[in-house]
Amino acid sequence: MSELPYIRCLGCEEAIFDPTRAVCPGCGRCPVCGLRRVKPETKDCPECELPYCTCCGRCPKCAGLRYAEIDTPCECGHPHNAEKLADLIRYESVVGAESRPFDWGCSMVIIALVTVILLILAALR
Repeated sequence: MSELPYIRCLGCEEAIFDPTRAVCPGCGRCPVCGLRRVKPETKDCPECELPYCTCCGRCPKCAGLRYAEIDTPCECGHPHNAEKLADLIRYESVVGAESRPFDWGCSMVIIALVTVILLILAALR
């Protein structure tokens, strides 16, 4: 049985957590789309009344995770969307992540627009 790798949050860039969690325990964002799913931010553990770790989101006394009560999927489908979860693990794992493929479509549109603008400026001279 293989364990899921841990991921680093793309929002706060500090917390490292299980990718199947609905939100980052550090900042409360969805790890796939970045939507902040918690308001207001919880600073202290309700059980121990100690501040959560700003890096990992754990209580130093009971080791409870901040935002552990949030288990409903995000609007984007995380963590129930298997394809998005697999991409998150593949590209954002703390250890062994692959490089994201480059989106050539957007680059080609930008190059085409710059070329058209340059041609228009050259024609106006």
